[in-house]
Formats: sequence, structure tokens, C-alpha cells
Amino acid sequence: MVKIQTKFHQAIKFSPLSNPNFNQIEESVIFFVNTDQFSEDEVLAYNRILTESEREVASRFRFLRDRNSYIVTHAILRIILGNHFETEPTSIEFKTNFFGKPSVQMNSRDIHFNLSHSSGLSALAFSDQSEVGIDIERIDPEFDFDLIVNTQFSEKESRYLKAVEPDPRKTFYILWTRKEAILKTLGTGIGENLDIEVFRDKNFCNSENLLPAFGNKNYFLSTFIVLEDYIVTIAAEKDVNFTYKTINLLEP
Repeated sequence: MVKIQTKFHQAIKFSPLSNPNFNQIEESVIFFVNTDQFSEDEVLAYNRILTESEREVASRFRFLRDRNSYIVTHAILRIILGNHFETEPTSIEFKTNFFGKPSVQMNSRDIHFNLSHSSGLSALAFSDQSEVGIDIERIDPEFDFDLIVNTQFSEKESRYLKAVEPDPRKTFYILWTRKEAILKTLGTGIGENLDIEVFRDKNFCNSENLLPAFGNKNYFLSTFIVLEDYIVTIAAEKDVNFTYKTINLLEP
């Protein structure tokens, strides 16, 4: 039986950084990156850090904002890992598990990581203690979430959401990021295993139709708000305390 323990925080305290000059990761940390605040020259410099295949992925984005976000986020991921493993960012080689989730191991040292981005804000989670998954979503006041609720949420979740007052929209994003985060601990993403049920104020999970890889494990979820209208959930296999740092982002 999969067990989930949940937390909800209205706000977090940031430790701002003026530039991505990272040391080795000896703790669990989440970096928030304002990808809209990088200059064209900076984006070009970061693009040179990426592999040819990563640059190919970036080139397929239709909108410049999304393309720049991908470039900056994945380049910073390489910089962080390069500093942690004391090697050049361009030399980092990723391996993937059965579900396609990337990982890296060098010098007999492990580091778990996951990333997410939404509307110009990226979140990169790292831990040397636990596998992690993270999801960030900006609350869109115009988004019609009823279609997703009716087609991809369970009946129990749908009833729960419709009973929430006064702000079911925020609760929708809380539930959605919780689903994403826990499924991203394995790399499956939201496309599979939508039968998993994670409520804001209940330690509840329907494990009947989950992939076997979930196994008999505990999962710890922590949800919080960033910059007033971003919902973030971090999932881990252990009850890990994360610190929060920012790049090109003012404290809220």
C-alpha cells in the first residue's frame, strides 16, 4: 500500500543568489529561476553549454519565451551538476530509468534531481538524500479546468474539488501539482496512473492501479505558493527538509 504524507505551506523563505555560482550539493535544495530575466547574450551563452540533441529540442519550441526557458533551465541544471561533480557542465552525461527519468552518477556520488517550469519560472530540485519529483504551475484565472477534472480526475477527487469553497481553482492546481510531483519521482509523468488520489488535507492514495515500480513506499509531499500565483509541490521518498534559493528573482 502506497502511503503519502502531506504538508501545505502558504509561503516559503528564499535565499536569493545573484548568479548561478553553485558549490557541491550537500543538502536538499530547490532553485527557482526567473528565465524571463536573462539577456539575449546570456541565453546564447547558455545555449553553448547544451548538447546538440538538447539544442535540437530547444529549436522545436514555437515561442521564443518557451525556447529561452528550456535553454536557461537545462544549462543551469548542467552548471549545478558540473559544480557538484567538479567537472565541466558540457561533459555531464545523463542516464534514464525504465520510464525515461534522467539521472547522473559520477565519482561514486549520487545526486537526485528533477525540474519543472511554468510561465517564465523554473524550479530545479536536488537532493543527496532522496529521489525527488517537482511540479510548478502558474494559476491561470482563464483556464477551464472543469474538462480535466471531468475526464482525468477520479470521482472522489471531482466531488472533493466541487465541494471546496471559496477557491476551487487553487485547489485544482494543488491536486494537479501533487499528482505530477509524485509521478515524476519515477518519471512516468501525468499521462499514466491518474488513479492516484492525493488530497490537500488527507493522507490518502488509491494504489490499486499504480505501476508496480511504486512498490511499498512512503511518499512525502509538500505544497506551497511562490510569488502569489504559482503553486509548487515537491515529492520525496523521505521526509526531507528543502532549502530554497533564487536566481534572477526578487524575494516575494
